[in-house]
Amino acid sequence: MRSSTLSKLIREPVEVIESRPLGGGCVSDVQLVTLKRQVTTGELRTIDGGVLRIGEGGEAIRIVVKQHSESMLSNFQSESEGLLALSATETIRVPRPIALGAFDQHALLALEWIDASPVRPSAADFERFGEQLADMHLASQSDRLGWERDNFLGAAPQVNQPTDDWVSFFAERRLRYQIRWAVRQGLADRALVDACDSIVARLDELLRGREKALSLLHGDLWSGNYLFGTDGRPALIDPAVYRGCREAEWGMIRWFGQCPPAFQQGYERRWPLPDGWQRRAQVYMLYHQLNHLNLFGRSYHGSCLETATAILRH
Repeated sequence: MRSSTLSKLIREPVEVIESRPLGGGCVSDVQLVTLKRQVTTGELRTIDGGVLRIGEGGEAIRIVVKQHSESMLSNFQSESEGLLALSATETIRVPRPIALGAFDQHALLALEWIDASPVRPSAADFERFGEQLADMHLASQSDRLGWERDNFLGAAPQVNQPTDDWVSFFAERRLRYQIRWAVRQGLADRALVDACDSIVARLDELLRGREKALSLLHGDLWSGNYLFGTDGRPALIDPAVYRGCREAEWGMIRWFGQCPPAFQQGYERRWPLPDGWQRRAQVYMLYHQLNHLNLFGRSYHGSCLETATAILRH
């Protein structure tokens, strides 16, 4: 990461002292950048006009910088907007977006660095995480569906244009979108297509028992998209936000979330889930599995078909 590029990005002169790769990302080049600012304010402005207080000017600080080809700018814009939306609920920590731009044919996103704890999270840490996720869902309840713009689930487009209701939204914008994409790529055989078509046809029945309220969702809550800071506080990263039924959050949590029982206990202490949510979560998990099929190939076909078959047995 060059000092001149980063200076352009954050709109003030800086010197890059060190830049090293961060693990976990599968889409962009992610660097932890240590820089020295040539100002005396002791503040770094964020995209939404907020301030990160970092000590007196001239002190070395660390930020996260994501870099990709210029075509990735809209993806980074969506990530920034999602983080700001989650932050606005004032319930759970997220890294604040600092700057966004395109320079020298590269898209760049600078974010607040949250230092992750080197210690394995305790049951109490996960319990607090569950409580704060429930608080986020509670605080953001509305009757609005979808999102103001399409965004991304990983590197995949995620269509968020609202429909008349949650069932039609999940049928059209989630399941049908993914299965049609898989067919175009030659990744879905007849058995998987027929199973998904049957699920879509029965979706109102399969999702019966859910609540009508809609909440802001992180949208991609696998184990790589949350962390615990050195103070034990949970934080969310890399969102794919939209407004929907809160049970949809559990599709990815139950598949790849790696959360112990204390997490669910904390969540349900704040906002109990309605009866039958585990069964309905299978439908939401299928969306993420189909997305993995489309992004990463046929190795995910078996899990898609297995989940689809299990859903249809109910």
